[in-house]
Amino acid sequence: MHDDTHYAGRDREEPTVRLARDEFSERLRELANHPESVQATTHFNLYDDYGNVTTWVIDLSRVGSDVTAFLQRGVSDGYTRLVLPPRVTSAIHRHSAGLVTKARRKTQKRIVADKRARGEPVGNPEALKKARKARKGKRTAKR
Repeated sequence: MHDDTHYAGRDREEPTVRLARDEFSERLRELANHPESVQATTHFNLYDDYGNVTTWVIDLSRVGSDVTAFLQRGVSDGYTRLVLPPRVTSAIHRHSAGLVTKARRKTQKRIVADKRARGEPVGNPEALKKARKARKGKRTAKR
């Protein structure tokens, strides 16, 4: 006996899934599936004076001490996607920490200059005198 019944899906090919093969997609997928990976995402829009919007998506993925950044910038004519590898993100982190230190020093120098301009004493004169005396004592003891 011949059965002409067609069952749904039996005479059709199974659909094939094609994964994106660009560096951004592959690396993001790899890190998202990593068992030790931790992710954080930020999404925000920036508007210019003409009402145009630029959408930014920042995904950070950390495995151990290595942080990889995935940046997406969307404008009306499309998206730009970048992968910042761990060496780049660590350089950005180092520079950022250095800028904080420089900003603090610059602010402190300005505060000291303002105090001196007003004729205010800078620091604790008694403590400075005591420290100078102690340093002088160490120099004479070494001779």
